[in-house]
Amino acid sequence: MIKKSAGIALRRSPAMKVGASVRRRAAAGLASGRSTLVDSVLMPAAQGSAARVQYAAVLDGHTLNLRALLPAGVPVPGADASSASDAPDTSDASGADAAGADGDAPARAHVLFISGGTRIRAAARLHRERDGQTSVQATVLLGEDIGGVPVTLGRWTLGLELDSGSPAPVRLQLIGDGAPAYGGPTRPLDTCVRTGRRHRLGLTPAGRLRLTIAPAVARAEVLRVNRAFTGTSVLFAVYGPDAARDGAAPPVVELVEQQSRTVLRHTAEPLPADATAWRVTLPLGRLLDASARQTWSLRLVPGPRGGKPLEIGRHGHDLRSPRKVLTPPKFTVRAEDGTFVEVKPQYTRRGALQLVCTPRKSGTP
Repeated sequence: MIKKSAGIALRRSPAMKVGASVRRRAAAGLASGRSTLVDSVLMPAAQGSAARVQYAAVLDGHTLNLRALLPAGVPVPGADASSASDAPDTSDASGADAAGADGDAPARAHVLFISGGTRIRAAARLHRERDGQTSVQATVLLGEDIGGVPVTLGRWTLGLELDSGSPAPVRLQLIGDGAPAYGGPTRPLDTCVRTGRRHRLGLTPAGRLRLTIAPAVARAEVLRVNRAFTGTSVLFAVYGPDAARDGAAPPVVELVEQQSRTVLRHTAEPLPADATAWRVTLPLGRLLDASARQTWSLRLVPGPRGGKPLEIGRHGHDLRSPRKVLTPPKFTVRAEDGTFVEVKPQYTRRGALQLVCTPRKSGTP
C-alpha cells in the first residue's frame, strides 16, 4: 500500500512534470538536429538524385501519406524542366496536377517500395507549387489482403520513380522522415485495426525513408461494458495470433484486485457470429468487499502455447491519454450484505480496463 501510494505521488510530483518537459525539449532538439543533418549533409551528398521528404506518416494503421519535393534540375514528366521554375504559377490554391505547357495529361509518378530484389510501385501525383518547385504526393493503402499494395512483413526502403518518356525512368531516393509534430490528444495509429500488422516509418543509416512492417501481436480489446444491478459483463475481442479459437476451450478471464492481489477466475462465453468475440459475466455483488475500496483489472489466462497474460482494455486506438478520453459511465451494484457500491470503469495509461469499486456511505443507490 505504501509502495503504491509512493508511486502515485511520484507520478504526480512537479519533478515528473519537469522531466516530461525536458523529454519534450529533447525530442524537439533531436528532430531539429535531424532536419539540419538531412538538409546540410545528406541532400547535398545525394547530388540531385534524392527528393526531400516534407511529410510522411501512417495515420490510420494502414494508409501511407507522403509528400516530397523534387530536386531542382530533375526532368518533370509532361513539363519542360527549364521552364518549370521560371514560368508563372498557374495552379490554384489546392495545387493542380503539374501538366505540360500545352495542357497535356498530368505527369506520371510512382512511389517505390524496395526490399531486396522486390520492387512494388504505387501511383503518386505531381503538383506544381507556388514557388515553382514540383512536389510528389501519394496516399497508399498498405496490404494486399485489404486491397492495397502487396507489401509483406519486413523492411522496405521507399523511393520515387518518374516516367520521363525515355526508356529508362528517373529514379530518386526519398531522404528525410518528415515526421510531423503532434501536440493534440491523438497520435498516429501505426497498427492496422483490420490485420493487426504494425507499420513504422524510420530512416536508414543513409537517411533514406524506410517502412518497417511487423506482425500482429495478440491483444484483447474491450467492445462494451454492460451494467447491471448485480454486476457487469464485459464484451471483448481477441486479435492477433490464434485469435479465432474454433474448437478450442473458451478463454479464461482473471479478475485481479490491485491491492490484495486476490485473483478470481471466470470462463468467457462466445458471442454469436464472431469467432474472436467473447463475453465474461462478473457477479460483482457476490465478489465485492463492501467494507473497502477495491480496484479490479481483467486479464486473459495464457492458452496452451503459453506466453504472458493479456490485459483486457483499449489498445488499438490513436489516443495519447485513453484514461482522460475514454470515460465509461459509473453504475451502482448491490452487495450481498445490502451495501451499495459505486463501480467506475476506467482505463490506465496503457489502456488496461479497471473497475474501481467504492462503497457508498448511504444505504440508497
